[in-house]
Amino acid sequence: MILMFILRFLLSKRFMILLIVILNARDFIDHMISLKVKDIQLDHIFGKSLVKQCNYILANVEYDEANTHNILGHLISRFGSHRQTAMFQSKINQNDKIIAKSYPKSMEIMRSLTYPLNREYLRKEYMAKVFKSDLHICPHESVQQFVNFFTTHSGHNETAVWLFLLTNPQVLIHPYLQAHGFPVPPLFGICGLTIFQMHVGQTLHHFYEANFDIKLRIAKQLLEAALKFTNGFEGFRMYITDITADNLIYNVERDKLYFIDLNTAYIVHAGSTTNSDDIDQHENIACDDCFAFVPIRLCTYGISDMNLLESCRFLREDLKRDRTKGFLKPIPTEITTKYTDLETLLDNCVDGGIKTEAETIEENSRFLTTLKLIELISNILNEF
Repeated sequence: MILMFILRFLLSKRFMILLIVILNARDFIDHMISLKVKDIQLDHIFGKSLVKQCNYILANVEYDEANTHNILGHLISRFGSHRQTAMFQSKINQNDKIIAKSYPKSMEIMRSLTYPLNREYLRKEYMAKVFKSDLHICPHESVQQFVNFFTTHSGHNETAVWLFLLTNPQVLIHPYLQAHGFPVPPLFGICGLTIFQMHVGQTLHHFYEANFDIKLRIAKQLLEAALKFTNGFEGFRMYITDITADNLIYNVERDKLYFIDLNTAYIVHAGSTTNSDDIDQHENIACDDCFAFVPIRLCTYGISDMNLLESCRFLREDLKRDRTKGFLKPIPTEITTKYTDLETLLDNCVDGGIKTEAETIEENSRFLTTLKLIELISNILNEF
């Protein structure tokens, strides 16, 4: 009985940590982690290029006995069932911090994998769970086009693309968005199902009391990003359904806004929609403490103005529809006096303009209003 207890203790994580502390043996940690990487056969799952990234990350992030469990957890995140987030220090630049994020979705799926991975099995699993996904690809029949696109442009084979869709789609999407100028944090690397990205600033919660010129810079970049995501990439439009202060990061020194946690979104293949030539002018739907939208409209129109509506709402009001608590509020009196159109344009963007018989939809659209807002904010910023 005592022998069994001793054996259990010697094999426990507590003993491993204790041994690390006693010996202060950094090489021991490296050895243990390298064994873990080999044990889970990353090259069989993700390909040799991602294994190289894993090795790069291991060699260039600081970790100690206090967060050894975290680094191990991320490297073997395929065995987890809950989102994990941890912060590490870069060895390359001691001023840089690295945030690791993993989104393992189903322990059951990952445990059922066999080698080599079965592409058809992964496809069926994804299609069965597609309506429960955080990231929605629509119309439903365009999922294969999405897979084909990223099989061509991501460097991963089709089997790996299906696997990432099941577990963490950001592994696919984030590198592509970064490479094509979308406002996402720079990647430090990807290991397994985990993204390691640079810590680039503070959430917008820290800027509600900032000087008004800083808030205007953020607002301008938010509206520009809303247009960029709506225009999308290669026929795919991207609608962000969770534009909140938690999911927006701003770096004052770089004057740069970043979007994080893009797993909650709709990616629409515009050419496959039933109304591919029409514009969805989304309604501002009353919703207490939330942002409400109609998914079927996003998935049936060639383009929607939902990103613009949501961005303008964020600037004008909070989720409880209090117009005194929007990100741009309060607007200084000298600004509202000189630039009376600022609040008017915000209202038109959120509520939608009143269409007269002489006007076309395009002339009175949120797209035009957003462009006018960007131009006006640029003019105001010239005075600071």
